Amino acid sequence: MDNTLLRNLFWSFLDLLKPEFLQKRKAPSGPRTGSKTAWLDGLRGGAALMVCFMHLTVYTHQDLELCYGAKVSESEYNTSPAALPIIRLPFTGGHYSVVLFFCISGYVIPRRLVGMLHQGRREEFVESMNSAMFRRPLRLFLPVVWSTLILWMIWHTTGVVVPFPPHQSNGFREFFAWIVDMGKFVYFFRVGLLFSWYNFHTWTIPVEFRGSMFIFVWLFVMHSLPTKRRVLLTGGMVLYLALLSPGAWYACFFWGMFVSELDILRDEGSSIQFFWDGAFKWLRERKELRMVFYHFVFFCGLYLASQPSSDQMGKEEVMANCPGWKTLRLLIPPAYDDNTNQTYRWYYLFWAAAFTLVSVKEIPWLRWIFESSPAQYLGRHSFALYLIHGPMIGLLSERLFFLTGTKGHNVTPEAIQKFGHLQDLWKNAAWWPLPEGGPKALEPNFLACVAISIPVMLYVAEIGTKAFDTPSVRVSNWAWAKFKAMR
Repeated sequence: MDNTLLRNLFWSFLDLLKPEFLQKRKAPSGPRTGSKTAWLDGLRGGAALMVCFMHLTVYTHQDLELCYGAKVSESEYNTSPAALPIIRLPFTGGHYSVVLFFCISGYVIPRRLVGMLHQGRREEFVESMNSAMFRRPLRLFLPVVWSTLILWMIWHTTGVVVPFPPHQSNGFREFFAWIVDMGKFVYFFRVGLLFSWYNFHTWTIPVEFRGSMFIFVWLFVMHSLPTKRRVLLTGGMVLYLALLSPGAWYACFFWGMFVSELDILRDEGSSIQFFWDGAFKWLRERKELRMVFYHFVFFCGLYLASQPSSDQMGKEEVMANCPGWKTLRLLIPPAYDDNTNQTYRWYYLFWAAAFTLVSVKEIPWLRWIFESSPAQYLGRHSFALYLIHGPMIGLLSERLFFLTGTKGHNVTPEAIQKFGHLQDLWKNAAWWPLPEGGPKALEPNFLACVAISIPVMLYVAEIGTKAFDTPSVRVSNWAWAKFKAMR
C-alpha cells in the first residue's frame, strides 16, 4: 500500500480522535455569525445533555419520576430534593427534552421554505421542497445505521461485556440480526416500539421523520394559499393535534413552524394583521410588563415540564395524589386516554415545550445563555450525543455504578453475573473519599459517576459528529446531486 495513503489514513484517524479544544476551529467559538436561530442550537444542546443526565438518573433510581412525596413502598416516600418541581428537570426531564427537539425541528426545518413563499419564489420552493424531502431520511437514519454498526462491531472485536441488549453468538450472526433490525427501524409506518434494539433511545428518530414529512406535505398543500390563511390554518392544526387527537408529538412540529413563520413576518415588517396583534402590540409597548409576562410563561413551562410520570403506572396512580397535578390531570383531553401508561404524559409536555420556545426567544438573558460558547458546543454535538449516550451508559457508566456501589440492591442476577466482580471495589477502597448514602440522585457516589460519564460522553459525541453525523449531511447532499443528474 502507498505510504502516502497510509499516512493520510493515520492522520485522519488522529484527527477523528482529537478533542475539539485541541483543534483550531475555523468558525468562531460564539454563536453563528448572523444567525437568528443560534439560540435554538444551544437549546437543543442543553436538551440533549438533559437527556443524558436523566437516563443516568432513572437507570439507577427507581420511582424518582413520581411526584415529590409520592409513596414508593410501604415505608418509603419520594422525598429527595431532586423530585421537587423544576429542580427535578435535570434528573427526570428527558421527555421534556424530546418534545423540545420536536418544537425546534418544526421551527428550523421549514424556515427557508416559508421564506421562499413570502418572497414569491414558487418554482424555487417546489425544487427546495423536493430536495428537503429527499435528503431528510438520509440525514436522520444514516447516523443511526452507522452508529449501531460501529457499536456491534466494537462488541465483537473487543469482547466487551454490556448490560444491554443481548448479543448474537458471533459477528456474522450479529450482522444479519442488525440488517433485520435496521430494516424494521427505517420502516417508519410501523406502530408500537419504534426503536432499534441496538439503541433503545432511537425511537425519536422515526417520530422526527414523520413530523418532518408532515410539515413538508402540509406546506406543499398550503403553499398556494395567501400567507394569512396558511398561518391561521397551521394554528388550527396545532390545536387539533394537541386537543382533539393524541398528537402532541406532531403538534410540536406545527407549533414550531407556526412560531417561525410569525417571526419571519415580524422580521419582514409585514402588514398582515392577525386577531391577536392588538394584545401583543399593547404588551410590546410596556417593556417591564412584557418581561414579567414572558418570565411567567417560562416558569409555567418549567412547571408543566415537571409532570410526574411512570412507565409502570397509569395516569390516576401517578397523579391522583400529587398537589396541583390531581387537578391538572382532569384537564387532559379524552383523546389521550388510550389505556397505556405513556400517552397522557405528552399533552402537558407539549405545552411545556411550546411555552419554553416562545419565552426563551423573547427573554434576553435566556437567549444569551443558549447563544454562549458552552451551549453552542453542546448544540454542535447534540445529535451525536443523543445517539451515543445510551450505549455509553452500557459500556462505561454501568461499570462505574458497580464500582461505587450506586446500583445498590436493585441489581438483576444477570447483571451480577456480568459485573458482580466490580461490586463496591472503589467504594470499599481506602483511597475512596466519598461517603455512602444521601438523597436520591444526589448521593456523592452517584454524582461522581455522572461527573466521569458526562465528559466521556461529550468526547465520544465529538467523535460521533465527525464519524457519522457530519458525513450523513454530505452523503445526503451527494445523493441529491446524483438524483438530480438522473432527470
